[in-house]
Amino acid sequence: MEQERHFLFVLDEGFTMQAFSSAVEVLRLLARIRPGSGLTYGAASLSGGPVRASNGFALIPDTDPGAIPRRAVIVVVSGASANRTESPELAAWLRRLIRTGHPVWGVSSGVVRLAQAGLLAGRKVAAHWEDVPYLTEHHPGLMVTPSLFEIDGDLATCAGGQAASDLMLWVVGQALGAGTADEIAARLVIDAVRDGRASQRRMLEMRFQTAHPAVFAALRLMRANLFDPVPIARIADAQNLSQRQLERLFHQEFGQPPSRVYAQLRLDHARQEVLAGTRPLTEIALDYGFTPETFGRVYKRLFGRSPIDDRRQA
Repeated sequence: MEQERHFLFVLDEGFTMQAFSSAVEVLRLLARIRPGSGLTYGAASLSGGPVRASNGFALIPDTDPGAIPRRAVIVVVSGASANRTESPELAAWLRRLIRTGHPVWGVSSGVVRLAQAGLLAGRKVAAHWEDVPYLTEHHPGLMVTPSLFEIDGDLATCAGGQAASDLMLWVVGQALGAGTADEIAARLVIDAVRDGRASQRRMLEMRFQTAHPAVFAALRLMRANLFDPVPIARIADAQNLSQRQLERLFHQEFGQPPSRVYAQLRLDHARQEVLAGTRPLTEIALDYGFTPETFGRVYKRLFGRSPIDDRRQA
């Protein structure tokens, strides 16, 4: 039998059903295709009673919060109301659990609950893009990334939604091999298992935000032409500006020229394809307007590793 690991999903009132079910379905299918794999799951609530999800349905937990299996991984799942209310009782309970050796994870707005419990200070954190403004304002010690999920020792955070499937498929892949994870993904009609470093699409759009109408319009034109880059002079002309004027505005808004911002937008999207591992790197580079040599150099400068190393690690 594989090493046993029990995932206890702690459901907060108003939790997001999709995030919960996306994670649980991976483990359910694992039990079906690999009985005795050692990866099991259950659900609990702080009160021990039924919990209502954000869609109105109530779920009856199967685990008494006072009888948690030893070393169970505690996975907190919450919903949109988490960033409007606090739960001191839940925060105190989570701090006790982590002191007694339980890994504690947050999925969807469960990440907010971990932050409110003071468990994420100085950590890299993946969060749903809707929770990012709250986290950056009220918990500035966090390092919020655009990733689908982040693993940091005994703490893990996940943006929620389908990313919860990606997180659990990663768990299965680590424990039982990529083949088992791929088989489960296929049964869920998931075309590819996404690496946690892949970014949320909305987070990519939030990377460069501005209220300046000309800069906003220039960014929109850039995002509409990621595969076939438009010259910066033409982008400036479309806003009735000179290239020098546009460069000055970009420096004021982002501290860098439009050419570098444009390159980062293209690289962010190119990285999704690098991590997916389905197309040759040279083909990806050319599609996004880079020579293979330039692609590797600027990619490493932005992400800290070459495309080859990034794909190999994925």
